[in-house]
Amino acid sequence: MEIYQRVSQGLDGAEPAVNRILEGASHVVGRCKEAAGDAEQAEGCKGRQIQKLKEFATLNNLWIDFSCLPIIYIDKGGENEVFYDGHSSVIKLNNFEYAGDDLTNFFIRIFAHNEVFSNVPYALIGFAENSIHEFCAVLTQPDVQAEREATVEEIIRYMESLGFVTDYPDEFHNDKYVIFDAVPNNVLYGKDGNLYFIDTQIRLR
Repeated sequence: MEIYQRVSQGLDGAEPAVNRILEGASHVVGRCKEAAGDAEQAEGCKGRQIQKLKEFATLNNLWIDFSCLPIIYIDKGGENEVFYDGHSSVIKLNNFEYAGDDLTNFFIRIFAHNEVFSNVPYALIGFAENSIHEFCAVLTQPDVQAEREATVEEIIRYMESLGFVTDYPDEFHNDKYVIFDAVPNNVLYGKDGNLYFIDTQIRLR
């Protein structure tokens, strides 16, 4: 599937082809963890999960070569290299750094983000290597037309409206999730007056 078709489909939360990539990759990672058993060293488990995802990418023709794509580099952080496709999508190469020693944490976070922040969902469209040749998931999000960053007060008010309890100015929980790093530079105030949580961290409570 051509990348711009994948990006376009990724913006439609009901698109089955893109959803199947996320669900299939999550299943591969979970199955690898189950097969490892309690005796498996955590770091070894992550290495095996990455190897299985590479095999999954090859089997399903999900490798994306960024060297030949007319995309615009935006920024680089601890886990993401970020690009703009020139149309309507932000593309992130995520190196799984914040997943720790188990890639199931990454998939929990993506599914949880899409559940809680459905106005700016992630779609997994394939896999690639970043600029330092790390294996990465290729994620897309809608490009938000932002007026400014959200304020701390706006973030707290919004999260509490969703039923979350404020633990710290940038950390919240409900009975299911803990959401943290919800700081102003990770939350945009859209021109439509809505808040868009583009890059928070989420884990199970």
